[in-house]
Amino acid sequence: MDITSRVAGIETERALFAVGAIITGALTVVVFRSGNEDQGALFATFAIYLGGAATPLIRDNITQYKRTGAIALGGVGIAALVMGIDSGLPYLFIIGAIAALFNLF
Repeated sequence: MDITSRVAGIETERALFAVGAIITGALTVVVFRSGNEDQGALFATFAIYLGGAATPLIRDNITQYKRTGAIALGGVGIAALVMGIDSGLPYLFIIGAIAALFNLF
């Protein structure tokens, strides 16, 4: 694999994370406006994670940002379950954290 295709792959990945952060940020606003603050907080947390993965300054200066961020999201998921938040997002966060712990992505 030559350097040009690797750089293009990184830029494509960052662009996809940026689009995901924008979509998740918009969904956060919709969820908050519908009156579900708990689920809105989970969406906001995920938007911050995606935005960090899209930002070169954050992603390049934090070792394995995607992996460490996914583990932190798992902690948020566990806290949400303990608090009794009625949503499927905490389970998604925990599954992502388990995958990150086993270095599956």
